[in-house]
Amino acid sequence: MSATFNLSKNDQWETPPDLFQLGCDYFDFEPTLDLCATNFNKKCKLFIKNYALDMKWQNDSWLNPPYSNVKDWIRKAYHEHLKWNVSILALLFVKTDTKVWHECILHGKAEILFIEGRIHFWKNGKRSKNPAPYPSCFVFWRAK
Repeated sequence: MSATFNLSKNDQWETPPDLFQLGCDYFDFEPTLDLCATNFNKKCKLFIKNYALDMKWQNDSWLNPPYSNVKDWIRKAYHEHLKWNVSILALLFVKTDTKVWHECILHGKAEILFIEGRIHFWKNGKRSKNPAPYPSCFVFWRAK
């Protein structure tokens, strides 16, 4: 049975493993820390299962944030990248009309890979029946 993608009910969706690998390969990046994960769906050896917005991000990291408050996660990623000179790869909805996109991604000189089509995220290890409601992209803040 497939899960139905619905942000209003729950925004804890898993990144398909092949999509995660595509992002890592494209940016030639191997993150050491998954910032939004459980032991079940982690993509890195190290992961934070509690509220990562309150922590320091001093490792090269992977981020597929909860989209209910995504602007907070984007701001945090950008500022932690600048503060600690770490690389952060994020999977985000493409919402280029927003202030946070302009401040932290476009003017923040992030690298972007737009994903063709809509992602079918996973829930409990199963592919969602419906695709995400918006286009997605990888955003990469590369350490200098």
